[in-house]
Amino acid sequence: MRKIIGLYLILISTVSTQEFTFIDQTNFYRNLDPETDFYSETGYIKVSSINNDNNQFFYHLFLKEGTMSLNDIKETDNFILWLHGGPGYSSLIQIFQNVGPFHIYKKAENDYSVRKVQNTWNKVAHIIFIDQPFEVGLSYSSPNINVENSEQAAAYIVEFFQIFFQQRQQFSQTNFYIFGVSYSGHYVPAIGVALVKSNLDINFKGIAFGNGWTDAFIQYSSYAPFLYSLGIFSEQKLSYTQEQMAKAQNFILNGEYLKSTYEGFFEIFTILNKFAGQVSSHDFQKYLNEEPTEELYSAFINQYKKQFGAPDEIIYIDWNKKIIKNFEVDISKSQKFNLELLLNLGKKVLIYSGSRDIICNTPSMNYIINKLNWKYIHEWKKQPKQIFKSQREGFDQNETAGTIKHYQNFYFATLFNAGHFAQNDLPIATLKIVTHFLNDDQNWD
Repeated sequence: MRKIIGLYLILISTVSTQEFTFIDQTNFYRNLDPETDFYSETGYIKVSSINNDNNQFFYHLFLKEGTMSLNDIKETDNFILWLHGGPGYSSLIQIFQNVGPFHIYKKAENDYSVRKVQNTWNKVAHIIFIDQPFEVGLSYSSPNINVENSEQAAAYIVEFFQIFFQQRQQFSQTNFYIFGVSYSGHYVPAIGVALVKSNLDINFKGIAFGNGWTDAFIQYSSYAPFLYSLGIFSEQKLSYTQEQMAKAQNFILNGEYLKSTYEGFFEIFTILNKFAGQVSSHDFQKYLNEEPTEELYSAFINQYKKQFGAPDEIIYIDWNKKIIKNFEVDISKSQKFNLELLLNLGKKVLIYSGSRDIICNTPSMNYIINKLNWKYIHEWKKQPKQIFKSQREGFDQNETAGTIKHYQNFYFATLFNAGHFAQNDLPIATLKIVTHFLNDDQNWD
């Protein structure tokens, strides 16, 4: 059954009562930038709940460069789900910050547009961005549902894709990957395992995340020595932080996860603000008191939210800070076991890390990796790291970008001149990592 309502094309599935609503955005973007050479769409998918409320996930889909029709999708193509972290950050941010195909510029007061840019991930894959959980970005629920942990979030995402793959069958046998950043170190492993346990008939290949928050107990151990090694901490602050993190770890051992989050995760931000010269938790070369840049993506999305199909009453914000309150217990729980399960099932896993990050720093991820209960971990530890080179935007010559270590189905990459959002700081190098991972390349130079 089909109905056209304004800009909406609503498809009601013959085997499901769920609604799938989409708008073709191809010509919209081509009018803004004639170099746009790929199909795109926005949409809402309604997922159920115990009370069958109105729970709507917003998504934005971009096909790979040169792919102008859904009918041109091939089974050999790569298809990426991108999720932001927070918890509570909108995934749409990265449409305009090097994962997606556009950057935003300001034409005049309250008037914004986009330019197609290089080194974006839809050079190598189709990408779908989903705002989740509910009340993040342009997604909503009515009445409001408080998603409180990564497993709940994963269950809703699986239901999303049960509907999506049914309505967009062109994607069902593509090479499907889940990517994310930051708190997606929780989301991504949980969703990966939920997909494995689901009845979805898809070609789920693996997961990847950058600077992830995955295991609080292990990652708490990294802060004091890392900040001390950078010269940010004195011996006194080193001891104080070690004691504070040990307290947070003990709360986890006692099952007191909420106390651990406050005494550990949140306390690090307090320590950096009060005792470390307000150094940024996302990049030790930046400071919290620096002049913030204008958030052009929020202004652009609000300018065109009707075009994207969002209800009038929704005002887009990039981070709904109320969501982190719901996840305070989940923050201190581990997703290491789900990461291990995926590795042992043979799913491909990529973890990449910007070395200037503090909150999800590179040593903390090394700690996690070396404690993995993975059948190949001993062989993994014997493998040498390889240096890989890449250009930086605005420079002609290659430079050492970082290191890569690969064995069997596991890849770990470090980027030397990047912070928490490596894809923003080093888009060429990050795209290179993603491309090699998708293609199973052995030689990264």
